[in-house]
Amino acid sequence: MEKIKVLIVDDHQIVRDGIKSILADEEDIELIGSIESASEALEFIECSLPNVVIADLSMPNMSGIEFTEKLSNLFPSIQVLILSMFSNEEYITQAIQAGAKGYLPKQDSTTELLLEAIRAVYNGDEYFSPSVSKVVMQNFVRNAKHSKNSDAISKNQLTQREMEILKMYVEGFTNSEISANLNLSIYTVKTHKNNIMQKYNFKSTVEMIKFAIKNNIVEL
Repeated sequence: MEKIKVLIVDDHQIVRDGIKSILADEEDIELIGSIESASEALEFIECSLPNVVIADLSMPNMSGIEFTEKLSNLFPSIQVLILSMFSNEEYITQAIQAGAKGYLPKQDSTTELLLEAIRAVYNGDEYFSPSVSKVVMQNFVRNAKHSKNSDAISKNQLTQREMEILKMYVEGFTNSEISANLNLSIYTVKTHKNNIMQKYNFKSTVEMIKFAIKNNIVEL
């Protein structure tokens, strides 16, 4: 079985040790490095390519935002998962714009959330904790209310099940939660999501959220 190669970049030893302990017993995940600065991490990555980088936002010499942007430009196949004390809209938005595929606040993250996030971003999905998903959705709601333009897209292209799943993504449900609530396999949930993305050429979950709000699939 091919393992998910993970690199931790955080200037706090206790955080790095905690994540290392969490990953130690996971058969499908391999920790290949634990580094305290972004500049050192970039040098390490050139020699040993991880699949997923777990990064903090507040680090000496180079911020996590700048690090994420450089990493996304230099190594687009590497997925960045932000694990930060900051959970306000400004930092979340900047991280997403820089190329982060996932965002978890340290203060309300659990072992289960971290492991699910690692596997999700590795598989090409975006992953935001419920609290972060709420912030992202509120941002799009506000922008949609102030926008005079609407997407010239018909909702009729979606099946009833796709509409249902899309709404749950907007409300912040994870793949596992959607699977449990709708009594579907995770594979089926992801298949529906892929169908939605192909119909509208979406590149990310965030684009799906924006579409759902602008087209009144969820109440503003």
